[in-house]
Amino acid sequence: MATMSGQVWVALISLGGVVLGGLLSYLVQHRTQVSAERAEQQRQQIGVSEARRAERLALLERFVEVGAEAERSAFRGLPNGESVRDYLEDDRLAFLDAARAVMG
Repeated sequence: MATMSGQVWVALISLGGVVLGGLLSYLVQHRTQVSAERAEQQRQQIGVSEARRAERLALLERFVEVGAEAERSAFRGLPNGESVRDYLEDDRLAFLDAARAVMG
């Protein structure tokens, strides 16, 4: 009986080691997966932020271009019967449409 009980204990300890090893392996894999998902989310957020930044920069550049054109027009003069407002209205509307599209 003593040998039988010793063999049972050895088997149970071995089984416990297998269960513990499997549990630890699962936890490590789960932690690694969660970490990888977090890193991917951060990469996506950075990509979206960079795209938004580029869009805002393009709109700002366009704004500066329109302002510079308005300033040049003020020094050049306008065709007879046209005001500065008439001259810039088309560019302003296009700018506002683009800004609305970006802002949602």
